[in-house]
Amino acid sequence: MLRFFAAAVAALLFAAPVLAHSALESSVPANGATVTDPKTMTLTFSDAVRLVTVKLTGKDADIALAVDKSAAAAKTFSLSLPALAPGTYEVKWTAGADDGHVMTGAFSFTSVAGPDHKRDHPGGH
Repeated sequence: MLRFFAAAVAALLFAAPVLAHSALESSVPANGATVTDPKTMTLTFSDAVRLVTVKLTGKDADIALAVDKSAAAAKTFSLSLPALAPGTYEVKWTAGADDGHVMTGAFSFTSVAGPDHKRDHPGGH
């Protein structure tokens, strides 16, 4: 009985890393951050993943960011952002692990106008 219990505990301990999947460790802009006219977004995961989709949703915006779906798995991705009107944006991402597991997540940030906003965004948009 003791041998069975020891084998069960060992199986659980060694299986835990296999069951763990990558998570979003950080983002720039960070969740809840207020940033001035962001130009790029960086997503950093705990393990290498293949980024599938990244979508920004705001008051008057629904923006799918360009993602190279044929790129090799990586831990960090840097994406160009279009000019964003001031406001709060929700970022929804989808990534795939090498084992086929699909992960999703979301975070939000607020974009505010910089001093050159009216020149870069005619009409204040």
